[in-house]
Amino acid sequence: MVGIIETLPNGVTVHQATDEASPKCNIYCEFPWCPPDSSCFVYCRHRPDLGPNPWEYVACEFGTWGKRVLGAGHACTMAGGRFYFRREVGAGRREIVRVDLVSGGQEVLPAPQPALARGGLCLSCDERYLAYSYPVSFRPQRFAIEIADLHTGECTVLHEDPWTCNTHLQFERGVGRQLLVQHNRGCVFSPEGKCQVLCGREGCTLFLLSIPDGRVTPLQVGPPYTASCSGHETWLGTTGAVLLTLNLQEDYDHGKGPICVVRAGAAARPVSAPREMNHIGTPDSGRLFCADTYSPDEVILGSVVTGEAVTVCPARTSYRRATPDTHPHAYVSPDLRWVVFNSDRSGVQQVYAAAVPPDLVASLEGGA
Repeated sequence: MVGIIETLPNGVTVHQATDEASPKCNIYCEFPWCPPDSSCFVYCRHRPDLGPNPWEYVACEFGTWGKRVLGAGHACTMAGGRFYFRREVGAGRREIVRVDLVSGGQEVLPAPQPALARGGLCLSCDERYLAYSYPVSFRPQRFAIEIADLHTGECTVLHEDPWTCNTHLQFERGVGRQLLVQHNRGCVFSPEGKCQVLCGREGCTLFLLSIPDGRVTPLQVGPPYTASCSGHETWLGTTGAVLLTLNLQEDYDHGKGPICVVRAGAAARPVSAPREMNHIGTPDSGRLFCADTYSPDEVILGSVVTGEAVTVCPARTSYRRATPDTHPHAYVSPDLRWVVFNSDRSGVQQVYAAAVPPDLVASLEGGA
């Protein structure tokens, strides 16, 4: 049953936004899956009956929780109120679809078929470049990052490396001419392509790739600068900085660590100490960020500028791997009024939205 299920002493009300029996989840949280007007958010539900496109995407209106189906496939990115996903269309062919979340209009974008067959798809905000990654060989171990120019159809390898097995590619949100790349140094794969070590003692770090020349700019995170990156990072809106969490444990799911912000050529700076979190995300404004952690079970909002952070609510989820997994993957809407997250508190995973009082936001930014 949708509606308010919890009212907390800080004035936050938690709403259950979905009530379907089918498995469903919020989409991964590095940015809000919302249009700029924060009228709705997109979530996905598992539909094996849809054959080659088993994940169906649904737009849900904040407050009324009214829903409309957008299509089925594999989510790629959001930009300027446009939701992009890839879908299988038969005979081994795929296409990438743009959905305007405000008007509801849909359009297929031209893209090379070899690019659409790859993983980690990410689209630049001006729809010029499509980035993706793939294994080149496991004897020797080698991975590639490539871009497709959607104006010309040309595909170009930007980078090859033995450790870019889990790239987590993200285009910079302001201009879209830099690509954030996760670098799992020391990862090991068998000759058959099975992952044996996701990240070695060398630790996880990040680097930037310039588009379209592929110039590499390392970021000063991960050993020897900091503890290893957790694997959860995002552009800090359109500021050109990167927001991330570090990992102080080997447990990739439950491990947590300090929140940091880093820019090219500068040391990483801790944010909102002593908070130690896991997943993290921020809207394009970069004003506030949202993060979650397993123990203690909490979802927070924080400010990179003031360093202040507050607990919004507990997620009340098991944090277990499943289909889909029950990690909160919390994010804040562009208008900073809603925090969207997953929870299996009822025994069936649903998507929830916490309504955040304006004075709570103002207190983070020095206004209260």
